[in-house]
Amino acid sequence: MRKRSLLPLVGALAIVASLVVGPGASAESEGAAQGSQVVFIHDQEPPNLQGPWVGNNLYATSLVLNNIWYGGQIRDASGVLVPRLFQGKPKLLKKKPLTIQATYKKTAKWADGKPVTGRDFRATWQVFINPQHNPISRTGFEDIKSVKGNGKTFKVVFKKVYADWESLVSTGVYPAHHVQGRDMNQTFLNSVPTSSGPWMFDSWQKGTQLVVRKNNRFTAGPKMKLNRLIFRYILDTNARFQALKANEGQVMEPQPQLQIAEFLRDRSFAVSRKIGFAWEHIDFQYGPQGHAALKKKFIREAIIRGSNRNQIANALYGTIAPGLRPVQSHIYKPFEKYYKQPFAKYGFNQRTALNLLRRNGCTGGPSSPSANNSDIFSCPGVGKLSFRFSTTTGNQLRALTFEIIQRQLKSIGIELVARFQVAGTLFGTTLPSSDWDLIMFTYVGTPSSPITARDIWACGGDQNYMNYCNRKASKLMNRVAVTLDEAQRAKLWHQAETMMANDIPSIPVYARPVFVIRKNSVKGPVVNPTTEGSPWNVSAWSA
Repeated sequence: MRKRSLLPLVGALAIVASLVVGPGASAESEGAAQGSQVVFIHDQEPPNLQGPWVGNNLYATSLVLNNIWYGGQIRDASGVLVPRLFQGKPKLLKKKPLTIQATYKKTAKWADGKPVTGRDFRATWQVFINPQHNPISRTGFEDIKSVKGNGKTFKVVFKKVYADWESLVSTGVYPAHHVQGRDMNQTFLNSVPTSSGPWMFDSWQKGTQLVVRKNNRFTAGPKMKLNRLIFRYILDTNARFQALKANEGQVMEPQPQLQIAEFLRDRSFAVSRKIGFAWEHIDFQYGPQGHAALKKKFIREAIIRGSNRNQIANALYGTIAPGLRPVQSHIYKPFEKYYKQPFAKYGFNQRTALNLLRRNGCTGGPSSPSANNSDIFSCPGVGKLSFRFSTTTGNQLRALTFEIIQRQLKSIGIELVARFQVAGTLFGTTLPSSDWDLIMFTYVGTPSSPITARDIWACGGDQNYMNYCNRKASKLMNRVAVTLDEAQRAKLWHQAETMMANDIPSIPVYARPVFVIRKNSVKGPVVNPTTEGSPWNVSAWSA
């Protein structure tokens, strides 16, 4: 099931005991590309194959599932929705009630031979609205009143306007004949029985690799030229790049790392890069399990003013993405036409940060910024300004980001204590539990992500793990979701984010560049800056 809105991009899972699920490959039998197979090295391993479910919803999982639960439409390398299983674009038949019609291709079928139909979309809708199931979000599905039609053409009637209707209707669906009557909280944990897309699940040796193979029954588009694609999971940053150099893999979609600079100079490799719909951010915890000091705006402001985001971007990205600057919005990216900079008013100024703390009665810190400072402030009613800083382990650039911010804030009397965890723990347990103070990770989105961003920022949002709540801003966000006009949505978001910037619930760090590295012997892989990922055009890959 394709997630429509936002996916966390995280570091790799720890290596676990070897377990082979399904027929086929073992780790020992796979090395360099042999004939028509490619090894795709990655730093993340899915915790299971459920997709956008509580404890999952990772970008790593979408890389596997996007070509199994294939979309009626998918986003191409420009972020545009283009038909895949649909015979054309879905049609807006009526605005009141909002009614959409879509038609699957006659050739769209499951790998077991059954046709893909409106019955599958209806079954998927019912999976997501079932209160016994635990999807990460029901946004959009909960607004559907009915799905009519069991054949190739079906109609979706909404209870109210839902602005992101095209993404929702175009989603990759579950097979009705496999999900009806199932406990979906216990389904697709270790394997997937069929596919509507170019590849299908083959085997999974947990902690090492996951193998997909060509779906020979796929006729709704070009078949894969490759027979297999092997996702090989390597935790350590250096080990991943060494494996690519050693031809133990031929394609990598790495998170930004300094080692990419070497591949930019190596004529044996081609590097594709683009600023995408992903942004690194640092969230503050407002809930009862977070540090009480973070509920004080002046302390959050001291943290953002005490952190030199320009310096971080220059130090870490100067060689692999020259000119990268901090992003000043959580909603729009610098290359989007509606981008504004509500967070730009918080320029780096450590003396201003110190004055904020002292003016509010905080004591014990330094009198001026000092790289050698070891004195930490305490503030009335909230205690010592010492905070747990959570992020993923196994990611060198993210560790360096933390070290720079840690030094910058220590120089003004604010202490950060590292709490690095493997992705399965951080995103499966820590993040949704709200048991953290500050947390840093990346969200990956699409051009329509502003429509569903209320899930993160609105009061009670499905993914609002920071427990932030501004009721005036939330009303505006909720209006975004029912506003069909893009320009009007942007106007509403600009108002809402101005309020958010005044509150500082989170620090936008930078819009992440997206990279794909491939051996010259492999043709086809290029950056897709959305949640589709680089295998969006896997049918064109060859080795």
